[in-house]
Amino acid sequence: MTNSLNKAFTGVIALALIGIAVGLIPFSREKELSNLCREFITIYPNQSYYSFKEKNEKIKVIADKTGLKAETNNISHFCNSFYFNQR
Repeated sequence: MTNSLNKAFTGVIALALIGIAVGLIPFSREKELSNLCREFITIYPNQSYYSFKEKNEKIKVIADKTGLKAETNNISHFCNSFYFNQR
């Protein structure tokens, strides 16, 4: 009796952990975009310090994650609006 009760509780705990993990996916995606935008905002004004390749790689990564065109103006506008719309 105790063995089957243990198995039942273990199953319920496993399902609860899966539910929590799935619920955190949108939060982690938003934080990833936030970090990418922070890096872009750091790179963009300091154009002499960072190489052209580094800037283009960052723009391409953000464009791939957001579905935007890989243009500086699009990414700059997204990152600026991203920070203004956060709570």
